[in-house]
Amino acid sequence: MFEQFLPKKFCRDFAEIKFTSSQLTMIMATIKGIKPCMDDWVRVDRFDAYQKICKRYGLFVKPDTIFKVVKKDDLPENIIGKQRLTTTTAFGLSLDNPDKDGAVHVFISKTKKNLDNAFKNGWYPLIIKNRVIDKPLADAFKFGYDLGYPKCCVAFFQKYNNWNKYSNLYEIFKNTPENKYCYLCNPFTKDMTYSYIYHMPCSYNCEETIKLTKRIKEAIKEEEPEFVRKIDEHLRLPSLVFYERKIYAFEGKLQNKKLHYKEVYFIGQMSENNLYEADLKRGDCIFIEGKDVLILKKERLIKRIKWQAKDFAPEAPFIIQFN
Repeated sequence: MFEQFLPKKFCRDFAEIKFTSSQLTMIMATIKGIKPCMDDWVRVDRFDAYQKICKRYGLFVKPDTIFKVVKKDDLPENIIGKQRLTTTTAFGLSLDNPDKDGAVHVFISKTKKNLDNAFKNGWYPLIIKNRVIDKPLADAFKFGYDLGYPKCCVAFFQKYNNWNKYSNLYEIFKNTPENKYCYLCNPFTKDMTYSYIYHMPCSYNCEETIKLTKRIKEAIKEEEPEFVRKIDEHLRLPSLVFYERKIYAFEGKLQNKKLHYKEVYFIGQMSENNLYEADLKRGDCIFIEGKDVLILKKERLIKRIKWQAKDFAPEAPFIIQFN
């Protein structure tokens, strides 16, 4: 269901050179001039070829540094500040480093001005030697504007992007009128190819996000209509969300707050967070009771996933299906 997508023509070369269709819609939106800028990651040994492709599409390119990604649990004990890392856990290496296993963090844009602005604000917290170099919050929020995110969404992110206190996706859920969940505001699949947005909206019915997404959708449809059909199909799948890195999508339908399904897919990316797929595959229905997730099979309870308090990346499970 969430296999990679290879375009027939438009941006096919990006997918081939990266060996992945991750962020493909963002690249397309940047080429079309809808996104002012974007950042990407490219294998070190493919970076020169990537730059040539960008030039063919009229894009300016600016490399940042090399990311050598590691699992958080594999970090040495002597790394100072490792508990502050969230979704990106990587060592930062200079561009002339001989290590070929990493990926170059790169910025691309149709204009040099937008490129320079994003480059200035778009750096990530990285481990340099044995210390985490933190990013000022002001840079993170300015980077949101540089990437073309709606101001209302940047402001909401500024308030709730606190992994020690909030589940950002749940706060968005609470900020959305019940059953007013527009598929154009679905951010859950952003790392799984099939998404029009890469930001966290302020609401799953955010008007500004819908305006932006409609422009991106129409631009892609002109080039790759089959891709648009597949994206829309994926965005309408019901989901069980625990937090940003623990999400499941289902082939099924949500009725009376119970999700009846035939198939389940883990889309949280980090495999170490995939704790429940086997149990969910045994069932055919789920619902929320209090803060627990109950799994049923032919109307009989087979598993209760009990809610547990966490000091970091708190979980607030909810089920949602986009209209």
